Order: sequence, then C-alpha cells, then structure tokens
Amino acid sequence: MLKGDYYVKENIKRILEESDYDLNDRPHYVDGKVSRTISVNHVFNTYETDKGELPLSTLRPLALKGSIGEMLWIYRDADNNVYNLETKYNVRWWRDWVVNKCHYNKDGVLMLGENPYIKDGFYYDISGHKLLLGEKSDTVNPITDKDDKNILDAKTGNVLTHDANIGSTYGSIIKRNDIFNNLIKDIKENPGSRYHIMNMWQYDDLKMPKGLPPCAYETIWNVRRGGYLDMMLTQRSSDYMTAGVINPTQYTVLLYMVAHELNLKPGRFSWIVANMQIYDRHIENAKELLKREPVDCSPSINVADVPLKEMMPDDIEIKDFPKTLIKKKNPQMHFDIGI
Repeated sequence: MLKGDYYVKENIKRILEESDYDLNDRPHYVDGKVSRTISVNHVFNTYETDKGELPLSTLRPLALKGSIGEMLWIYRDADNNVYNLETKYNVRWWRDWVVNKCHYNKDGVLMLGENPYIKDGFYYDISGHKLLLGEKSDTVNPITDKDDKNILDAKTGNVLTHDANIGSTYGSIIKRNDIFNNLIKDIKENPGSRYHIMNMWQYDDLKMPKGLPPCAYETIWNVRRGGYLDMMLTQRSSDYMTAGVINPTQYTVLLYMVAHELNLKPGRFSWIVANMQIYDRHIENAKELLKREPVDCSPSINVADVPLKEMMPDDIEIKDFPKTLIKKKNPQMHFDIGI
C-alpha cells in the first residue's frame, strides 16, 4: 500500500470515528442548500520522498496535470485570473470562486453579476438562446466552453470574461509581495537559513475586498546535509474528500520543481492541517473509499530539465502510476462542493 493510500484511510477513519456535526461553518452548496461538516483538528502527515514515499493515492482517479497547473498559476505565474488558468492549464475548479462573474441576458448582452435565472433553472447564451442549466450551447467549444469572446459555464449560466479573477488572494498576494521569487533567491543565496517561508496569510491583503482566504497558506523550506530540500505545508482547512489527496500531491510536486531549479534533491514533505473536514454529502463516499482496495504500484516523480520559468505540467512526469488500472478498479466519484 502506498503511504498516500494509508493516510487516506487513516484520516477518513479518524474523522468518522471522532467527530460529530460541526456548526454550519460553510453557507451552502452550489444548489443553495446548507452544507454541514464533520471534522477533526490537528492532523499531521509526513513523507520521505527521497525514500519513495509520496501522497499519491490509488483509491480513486486524480486530476494530476490540473493540480500541477494550479501550482504554476499561483506561484510561478503569480496570477489570479481564472480565464488564464482555464485557457493555459485547463483547470476549471475555480469557477465558483470568481468574484466578478457575469451572465448573458435574453438579448445576448453581457451583464455584470451572477446568472439571475439560476433559481428558475435556465440561462442565456451569447446569441440570446434560452437553455436549461447543464445544457451546453452550440455557441461554445464543447471542450473549452469558450464562445467567440468568453467562457460560458453551462452548469451555472455564469460567464467568465478575460478579466475573471478570484480577488485579492492567492496569486495576487504572491505577486504583490514577490513571495515566490524571494523564496528562490533566499534559498540560493543562504541555504542554511531558517527564514525560508512563504506565507499567503497577509492581513493587509486579506482586508482588501473579495477573494477566498487561502486554505493552504504557508510553506516552510529547509536545506539539510546531503543537498536535500525539505518542505512543510500548513493548511488552515482541508475539504478532505475533494482536495485531501490533491493538495499534498501538488505541493510535493512544487517541492520537486523548486529543488530542481536550485540543483537540490527533494527530501521530506510534511502536511499539517488545522481542521480536516468531510461534508455531509460526502460521508457515503468516504465510507466507500474505506472499502476500496489500493492498486499495487511504486510511482515516482520526474522533472524535465527545463528552467522553472519555462516549466509546464507536461514537464512533470508521474512514472509507474497506473492511471487506467486505477480508474477501472476504483472509479471516480461525484462530489458536490461547499462554497
């Protein structure tokens, strides 16, 4: 069993056994119904990547390329533009957190604000055609959801323009404070320092209007004897069933990318979560994961020999990770998202 599979089962068991329903700390699902969670506090998972331990799990399929693209978007690109994220990296899971959503009216005119017809189950496209939610317009590319100007989400009827963004957090904080470039520079110039910290919990930035406060908000980096680079990720909150494997996996990949850029070897990765939760609609899926048998494999991460400034998701290879077999043995599940 991969160490990632072991932690998935242990974390789920702990939440199911130790927790009762929390207060309604999240307002609703996309369909407007109230979301509730069960959770535990202070979870610690650690991996010796130099010994082959990785957060990858074989209990269900993983969106690996998208998760790597998200890391490049936030840190390397220092970007908060969701239109860029979708067109450059094909990552769509930030749509619900766009702060400047738009919609088309019955004349096909772009209007500010979320689709007001969602409560009635329909939306309009750029031609003014009325469609049921979930029904794709023939004015959009069926793969990218792009019409001749914008991105149209058939699930919600919301439109993402070229300026669609997630507000003043994440990549916006990285850019304003030049956090990622300073980290690379500091490790390169003073590898023995204990000050190698990236922290996105910047109070002045969080006071700015709009934007989701970052969940995975801090990384601490240390260089140790033998040329190893270790990294610890601190996360205030983890929606475990949707991102509990992706988050540690993508930050492990970030460790590999930074180590490659600095000519160091990836070492220990540790993940500290202040509050780890399972949403009420995900509990049955969590129980299903406990019943599933892992797929036997020994994956590894290989970073292509290209500069970090030029790196793309295809430059990161997850070797010996049988995605087809995993999908067949442990098929994907559906998860409603709490927002």
